[in-house]
Amino acid sequence: MAQGNAGLFFFRVKDVLSQVDERYDVVVIDCPPQLGFLTMSALSAASGVLVTIHPEMLDVMSMSQFLRMTADLMDVIAESGANMKHDWMRYLLTRYEPTDAPQNRIVAFLRTMYAEKVLNAPMLKSTAISDAGLTKQTLYEVDRSAFTRATYDRALESLNAVNDEIAALIQKTWGR
Repeated sequence: MAQGNAGLFFFRVKDVLSQVDERYDVVVIDCPPQLGFLTMSALSAASGVLVTIHPEMLDVMSMSQFLRMTADLMDVIAESGANMKHDWMRYLLTRYEPTDAPQNRIVAFLRTMYAEKVLNAPMLKSTAISDAGLTKQTLYEVDRSAFTRATYDRALESLNAVNDEIAALIQKTWGR
C-alpha cells in the first residue's frame, strides 16, 4: 500500500490493482448492493461503473434509494482524498421480459429519465442463464445441448449485445 494512503480503506483496491495493471486491460469487480468497504473501495478504484436494474417498480425504487445513499458516501470519501470520478456510468436492464407490459412501462420511464445512460441492449430473462448460474458457469461455458436451441440462442444473442456495448464503452475510454 502507498505510504500516504496507509489506513484509508478506500485506497486498498486501487493500490492492489496498480500492482497488476501491466498484466490486465480490464478488471471486473462485482460488488453486492451494500454500502460496505468493498463497494466504496471498488468505486474509488473504478474508471467505469455498471449498475444493474431489474425493471420492476420495487427494484427501481430500492436502487434509487441505494444510489442516493451511495452518492452521499462517495462525497464524504472524495473529501478525504479519493478520486470518485468515473469515465462512464451506465445502467443495464436485467432479467428483462419484453412481453411484460409493466416492465415495458418502467423501461420507458428509465430511458426517459436516464437517456443514453441506459444501455441499449437489455439482458433478457432466460432459463439458460439461470441454469448456467446454478452450475457456476457463464452462458459461454455451459453445454449448449442442455437447452433448447431457441432458448440458448436468444440468451446468447442478448448476452453478446450487452457485452459488445460494454466493450465499446471500454474502448472509447482507452481512446482506441
